[in-house]
Amino acid sequence: MIRRCLVVAVLAACDGAETASPSWRAGGATRDPREEDASAPPPARSAIHHVLSTGQSLAVGAGGEPALSLAQPFANRMFDRGVMPGGEDLLRFVPLVEATTETMSSSFANLVTQLSRARGPSHDLLVSVHGVSGAPYRLLEKGTPAYADGIAQVKAAIAIARERDLDYEVTAVTTAHGATDHVEKNARYAEDLAAWQRDYETDVNALTGKKRVIPLFQTQYSSFTIYDPTSSIPIAQLRAHVEGRGRVVVVAPRYPLIYGPDGVHLTNEGYRLLGEYHAKAYQRVVVEAGTWEPLRPKRVTRDGASITVEMIVPAPPLVLDTTLASDPGNMGFEYVDDGPTPAIAGVALAGPTTVTITLASEPTGANKRLRYAYTGALGAKAGLRSGARGNLRDSDATPSRHGFALFNWCVHFDEAVP
Repeated sequence: MIRRCLVVAVLAACDGAETASPSWRAGGATRDPREEDASAPPPARSAIHHVLSTGQSLAVGAGGEPALSLAQPFANRMFDRGVMPGGEDLLRFVPLVEATTETMSSSFANLVTQLSRARGPSHDLLVSVHGVSGAPYRLLEKGTPAYADGIAQVKAAIAIARERDLDYEVTAVTTAHGATDHVEKNARYAEDLAAWQRDYETDVNALTGKKRVIPLFQTQYSSFTIYDPTSSIPIAQLRAHVEGRGRVVVVAPRYPLIYGPDGVHLTNEGYRLLGEYHAKAYQRVVVEAGTWEPLRPKRVTRDGASITVEMIVPAPPLVLDTTLASDPGNMGFEYVDDGPTPAIAGVALAGPTTVTITLASEPTGANKRLRYAYTGALGAKAGLRSGARGNLRDSDATPSRHGFALFNWCVHFDEAVP
């Protein structure tokens, strides 16, 4: 299956659906992560780039057994107490490897290093995860034990860096989150994401003495169909991205990932894919000092019965892919209004960055909305072949370390139609 979609950096002296099959690999052979890239320049040894990771079960690799990344091919590090080290007795850095379960940490850090070396100096990471399975935002926000563990990890890393006379900075926070806030019907989730990012940035900068933006990277929650046909959480996540202006960043939706038997948690390969999706966005924002946009709507217009969506496309051209993703109906698009609501008669590409949705008749109802990957069958497992999903993707050819096709699939959205 296609595999797509955490963690941190350092350099010291010394974070559904179906079983994966080879047909989802891009280009054939899968690279063994233990292999060194002998042609790559040596890693930098002057700075520690720390990525904190929080969230719930997907942040801690729930269901990702057995661990796959058992050796470190570059100079990425974790604390000596592991990828999920807690907040006490953090005394030194060791090579980043996984223990009993695969988190997204190793694939994230290792692809960041590989991509950075292809363009310039090596950008190696220090990873530390402080997520809690099943925890909503209210159990992870500032003032909670989980948040305190993250800050303790920063304090410990600062102390180790000072001992070794190394520059240190926290470059990002990653999170895989949203399920419990869906269950609890959190109507303030977009505001919570903004506060989460702001709190980390404020508290970390106070400790390091730096004044840098520390973006919060997130992926859209896609497994809500286990509980309900629709969810406000992925829409809130997209709103936080749009309003956050680079501080809260949607990396991708989670429906293209590789889910385990429960359709909620990922397989070990699914976590690798999740990490590599994060690596692409981190590379663009942190290493290249640019911006990251997922595949999302830029502008929606209408002429009679024809709706045109101009998309922000990371890597044109757009593709309506019915091979990797099964068609849930109308390629994942839905049109609704206050009725009578005309049906969708067709969906087609109108250019490398544009999609046209043709309705059966000109709509006359108020509150016209165009939605995508918005509704799924109750009880359906998440993934590219079930659950809330769509067929629209770009043509991103970013190389994966594990044979995944790292296309950017369109986000879940709900947009007004004029």
